[in-house]
Amino acid sequence: MHRRVVFVVLIGFGVAFALLVAMTWVAKGYSFTSTALRFPPLAGFKVTPSHEPTLAFTRGDYVTGSSAPDTEELAWMARFRVVHAGGLFDPLPPNAISTLRRAGVGTILVYDWLPATYHYTDGEGDDPLTRWLYENRDWATLNPNGPFPHCAEEGYDWCEDYYFDLGDPTVRAKRVEFLAQRVRELGYDGLFFDWGNSLFLDEPEYASLRDEYNSRHPDLPYEQAIALFFQDLRDQGLVLQPNQAFNNAGRLLPIVNYDTSESAGTTDENLGRRLMVAGRGLISVPDTVYYPNSPDPTRGNLKDTLRTWQEMVALSDKFGGADFHGIVHLNYAAPLWKPLPGKSLYHRPAPPRDAIFYNYALARLFVQMTYTEVPWDHRLERDEVYFYDLGQPVENEFHSLPEGGYVRYYTGGLVLVGAWQGDITLTLRHPSIPASGRVYDAYARTWLMLNAPHTLRLPIRPQTDPVSGNVAPLGRVLLYPVR
Repeated sequence: MHRRVVFVVLIGFGVAFALLVAMTWVAKGYSFTSTALRFPPLAGFKVTPSHEPTLAFTRGDYVTGSSAPDTEELAWMARFRVVHAGGLFDPLPPNAISTLRRAGVGTILVYDWLPATYHYTDGEGDDPLTRWLYENRDWATLNPNGPFPHCAEEGYDWCEDYYFDLGDPTVRAKRVEFLAQRVRELGYDGLFFDWGNSLFLDEPEYASLRDEYNSRHPDLPYEQAIALFFQDLRDQGLVLQPNQAFNNAGRLLPIVNYDTSESAGTTDENLGRRLMVAGRGLISVPDTVYYPNSPDPTRGNLKDTLRTWQEMVALSDKFGGADFHGIVHLNYAAPLWKPLPGKSLYHRPAPPRDAIFYNYALARLFVQMTYTEVPWDHRLERDEVYFYDLGQPVENEFHSLPEGGYVRYYTGGLVLVGAWQGDITLTLRHPSIPASGRVYDAYARTWLMLNAPHTLRLPIRPQTDPVSGNVAPLGRVLLYPVR
């Protein structure tokens, strides 16, 4: 009994002492709120005061994903506002949908192919809509007797691709009814439509489909039929994101919620380079192409890219409707191939942060959304840059710099894009830059001291593109602390 009393008394003294120490720490300005535990001053320990710079974070804009995500991929997708993953017949599983909802994802989009559907030639596998379409193909499709250009082009011997006659009101109504029911059953919010415009009909292999459509509907252009179809889906409460609807901007952008550009910043191509890859041997590897919209992508220039972006953004600004949230610029990149330490002949794939930052900064020059896929290994595309909060742009446009390149200032930071040909130091002066203190270089993952009030000197170290031998463009993201 006596020992128990003594033990209780000692505990009381311990608690009182701990409270006294805690009050002393707070009085001296040390913080308990960081993710890292802070200790009081002791010999050999570095103390971080509560005025350490802190960055603002936000939810990412947009992400693509697979239909069968593992735990890591699902956690990655859960950090974005809009998720595009899975198809109508290989959708995300219900538990993945519910996980994304609980995490706060606002919109989940399922993939579909706008103009056509696949009929299985063995008579099995057709969904109810495709079965109906095939049975009524003489009037409901644009190619009842062929050709089947997409299946032939892809070398698919199991299918025939039938093209919906979207000019027919019955076809539109049947498809809208099916899609609305299917999307709701799966727990999605809407649809991503590939081939989301009329341009495919201008290709030679689709000429007979174009002629058939025009002969049936001389007073209803195909892009207007798409618009009627989209409006019917919107009337069902579905969110819509076509692919490159800006090619029919006046007809389609007033109706949809998002649009898409593909490979407007970078793309990945197999251009004949072969490397010894750890675990794979000597294989052909993809490379990142930085100027895919230039006449010669391996010898293009940044002005070609900016011109393309300016045209797309001008169309979206002019024609986007009240519910239009902008273009999502979807890009592709190859891994960064790094030599293995001590084995210079062998390489391993690493995250292509140069391409990711270039595409991100390029999009933010235009206040647009972007995401960069790494098809070789999607784990390599995951970078924290999507979650830094830049705030709002402080001016109506971006600016060119005396040293070359372009900058746009935001309330929470700035972005840079340039094709500098050698090492330089940029001098950035702007009222939105803090008067003193530090800014965070998101690419280098380090804090930089301001050199004078509202002034930063930033070293730039361009890298050579291993495919073209030219200096690759780069993008940088700098962030201001919130305290």
